[in-house]
Amino acid sequence: MLLVLLLLSGLSGAADDQGCRRCEHRGVVPCTNHDKNLTAAESEVLFCSRAAACEACGGALLVDCARCEGGPENAAVEQRRASIRDWLASTPIEARLGRPLPRIETEHFRLVVETGDVREGRKKVDQHSLIHAIAGDVEAVARGLDEHFVVVDGDYFTKMQMWIWGEPESHKEVMLELIGSGSSGDFKMLGRAPKFSVWTEPNLFDRVDTIRALFAHNAAHMLLSNLERELWFGDLGGGWLDAGVGHYYEYELFGRSTQFCIEEATLSETYADGVWRAAIRKRLDKEDRPQLPPLLDRNTGAMKQSDQALCWSFYEWLVLHHAAKLRPMLDDLKQKMAARDVLKTHLGLSVLEIDAAWRAWVAASYPLKGDKLRGR
Repeated sequence: MLLVLLLLSGLSGAADDQGCRRCEHRGVVPCTNHDKNLTAAESEVLFCSRAAACEACGGALLVDCARCEGGPENAAVEQRRASIRDWLASTPIEARLGRPLPRIETEHFRLVVETGDVREGRKKVDQHSLIHAIAGDVEAVARGLDEHFVVVDGDYFTKMQMWIWGEPESHKEVMLELIGSGSSGDFKMLGRAPKFSVWTEPNLFDRVDTIRALFAHNAAHMLLSNLERELWFGDLGGGWLDAGVGHYYEYELFGRSTQFCIEEATLSETYADGVWRAAIRKRLDKEDRPQLPPLLDRNTGAMKQSDQALCWSFYEWLVLHHAAKLRPMLDDLKQKMAARDVLKTHLGLSVLEIDAAWRAWVAASYPLKGDKLRGR
C-alpha cells in the first residue's frame, strides 16, 4: 500500500537530474485510461482487477513518460506491475468458478462484486464503483476495530473474503464449492478463514445502501471472530459483544443500523427504523428492571434486533468510557471466561452496577427526539 501511495504522489525519491519537466523528473506520468472519479479510490486498494486489465499501465495507474528516457520511478512502477501480474495469476476463486471475476484486495479484505448495475435511488451504480465504495467501507470498519482493540500486525490470521453475486446460481455454487453450505440466503463463516457470500436478492440486497450496510456490518463480525484467536464466541457467552460490534461500525458509517447479525433474522422487522438512540432512551426510561444481565446470557442468534440495539448502546458506552478495556475483555471472552466475570474483572463493578452506570449515561446522553449524542 505504501508503495502505491508513494508512486501516485510522486514522493518515492525522484531526483532532479533525471526525467523531464513534463513528468516532474519522475520518469512516469498518470495513466489517462481510468475514471478520474475513482483515481483516489484505486490508490487506496492494494489490487483491482479492473485497473489491472488496463493495457497501458497494467494497473499501476502510471505509464512511462513519452518525452524522456526515464527517471528514478520507472523501476518501481515496473515492480508494481509485476506484483499486479502475480496477483492476477493467483486466483483460487476464479479457478474454482472457471471465469474471471471483478475483484479487489485491500489490507484486510478480498472482495468480489459481480452484480452488474445496482439501484441507488433513481439512478444506477456500476459494479466497479460499488466495489470501491464497499472497499472503503470495510476498511473504515477495520480502522475502527484496530483503534478500539489496539490491533497490531499479526493479530489477524488471514484476510476476510466477501462476495456478492447478481444471480442466485453463482451464490449457490460458491456456497457449495467454497463454504460447504446449501443455504440460499446471505451466509458467513466466522473464526477460521472467515467468508461471506450473498446475492442481490430482490427487496433485500438489491440497493446500494443496503449492500454497503450489509458488508460493513458483516465485516465487523468477521474481523472480530478472527482477531487474536480464530474463534466466534457469539454462542459462547460473547453474543452481547459480537452483536454490539456488528451494529456499532455500521451505525458509525451510515448513521443507522438496519442489518441483522444472523441470516434468519432478515425476515424480522427493523427496530425503530434503524435509528436507535431516542428509542433506547425511552425504553430504558420506562423499564426499571436491569437490562444487561439477560443480554449476557443470550447468543447472538437468539437476540431480536431490539436486544441487539441494547448491545450496540452498551458497546458505544464501552468505546466512549472504557476503550482501554476492550482488548483484554475480548481476550478473556475468547478464552471462554464467563461474561459476568470478564466485566467484573476489567470494569471493577458488578453486572448490576455496570447496568446502572450504562443506563445513567444513556439518560444523560441520548435525546428523546432525534439521534444526536450529547457531548459529541
